[in-house]
Amino acid sequence: MFNDLYSNLTAREQRALRWSAAATAAALWLSTAWADPWLLLAVPLTVGAFFAYRARYHDAELDEDDLDLL
Repeated sequence: MFNDLYSNLTAREQRALRWSAAATAAALWLSTAWADPWLLLAVPLTVGAFFAYRARYHDAELDEDDLDLL
């Protein structure tokens, strides 16, 4: 249903929808962080740590013999 609505929009309307969604997310994050300032640091640090961990261990190959499916 949402896909049909989105595909019927013009490129300018799609861009406006994306920007408004980003602005809404930023406003919600800042308003929540106003109540608890630790969120200003905790959310970006958590996301950064996740991507750093993912980048470090993403290239580690899994050994096919280690899988015990029985």
